[in-house]
Parts: sequence; structure tokens; C-alpha cells
Amino acid sequence: MPPQPGPTFYLVTEGRCWFKADGGEPLELKCGDYILSAKPLSDAFLSSPEVNAVVADAAFKACHTIEGELRIGDANQVPKTKVLGGLILCDRANADMLIELLPRYIHVCASRNRSAMIEALITMIRDEASASRPGHDAVLSRLLEVMLIKTLRNDMSTFAMDHGTLRALSDERLNRALSYIHANVSRDWTIAILARHAGMSRSVFARKFSQVLGMAPIEYLLRWRMALAKDSLLRNAGTLEQIAASVGYQSASAFSTAFRQKVGCSPSQYALRFAQDNSTVPQSR
Repeated sequence: MPPQPGPTFYLVTEGRCWFKADGGEPLELKCGDYILSAKPLSDAFLSSPEVNAVVADAAFKACHTIEGELRIGDANQVPKTKVLGGLILCDRANADMLIELLPRYIHVCASRNRSAMIEALITMIRDEASASRPGHDAVLSRLLEVMLIKTLRNDMSTFAMDHGTLRALSDERLNRALSYIHANVSRDWTIAILARHAGMSRSVFARKFSQVLGMAPIEYLLRWRMALAKDSLLRNAGTLEQIAASVGYQSASAFSTAFRQKVGCSPSQYALRFAQDNSTVPQSR
């Protein structure tokens, strides 16, 4: 698959295959399994774990589209494996916040980890994708949004994750620290204060936080502040001084300096650029 601009679902509706992300180890997928790929830059589906995917324009052009399906291989043969894909597009200000929550991908097996709600959603998605009815695109979009939310709300301990914000939220002590940050992002947090809330020593907390989230606590705080600030700027939710104060900065100038260092432009330039993009590019979800 080529790089995608947002999180992507892959649902195996028939047969079996192997999934590989960014050249990593292949993962076997069976009928009914689905993958939520948070950062789909180099996702590949293989017929067996030993084969290599060949990226070639000529090979892609040789594929056939039959009854709305992109067929790879002999167009005259009934496909042994079918994969249904769905893309979730987000406003740019919110995409970073969403992707930061997720591991590289989440694998949900058909044989376990499935609530009755997820089973029902999968059935509805398969049914809607196989038929052409009025409002088809709108219904599929909403179903995929609900599928994403249910995946995130599901018991994170059942997912094969060793890092990421969701993994941290499933850890009781790290969850406490993150909850305090999210509840009061404008506070002057320190590692010592967060470690105390987490019930850990300063050194153990800092090490575990970095191992699980891939960044130091103060870096996470800064990223969260910038994500909230970008959202406020795009919604025009207050003056620059008000937005600065809401995310923990004493002045608009201090906030503007931090924003430029992190985002690469001033807050006003960011809001203007996004407004111009929205006025010229059709938006879809």
C-alpha cells in the first residue's frame, strides 16, 4: 500500500494473508481479523511470510478492477483472499493528537479481543461495503469512525502494544500522571511533582515514562500544549494572550517563541495557512 494521509483499517473478509509494516516482522491475518494502522507509510500484504513485496508501477497497472474490487493476480479466478480497507481523514490540527495516542498498529483477532459491539460494526461495514445504497459513503464514514472509537475504548491490555500513549493509559501509575497533565495542562509541572502523583520515585518514573511513551515527561507536556494550542488557533477560540495562558505560558511572546520552535511558524501564520488550505481544498472525512 502507498503511504496514506490518516489511520487506516484493514479487515480480512475472506481467506488469509500476512501483514508487514515498515519492513518489520510479518503478522499472520485470518478471516475476520482486522488491523488499525495508525501511521500507514509502508504497509504490505503478502501471500506467505517468505515472499517479498515488489513495488512497481507496471505491476499496479496490471491489476484489474472488477465490481469495485482491485484484483491482484488472475482476473478470471475467484479471489482466495479479500481485504476491505477504510481510511480516516482528520483535520490536521487533530491528526497529531490522534496518532500520538496510537501504537504503529493494533491487531484485533477474530477469535478474541472482540466485544459484541465490534462484531456488530464489522458485520455492518462488510454489508455496507458490498452494496450500493443511497448515502453509502456517509454511512461507511460513520461506521469507521465508531469502529475507531470502540477500538480505542476497548481494553488496551488485550492489544499487543509495548509503547505509546494508549499503553501508558493502561498502566495505572502512568495513567495517573497523564490524567493530571490532561486535567490541568497550564500548570507548571515538573518531573518530581508528576512522579509523586504517580506514586513512583523521580528516576523510576522518568525512565518508565520515556520507555513507554518514547519521550520524556516534559516533552510530552510540550507536545500536548502545542496540540491544544493548534486546535484553539484553528477554532479562533480566544486571543493569542488567552490561548497562551490556557496552555501554560505567562505571555503571548513566550508562547509564540515556543510555538515557532515546535511547529516551525508563528501562531498567526499557522492559523492563516490552515484557513487558506481549507478555502481551496475540499474537505472529506
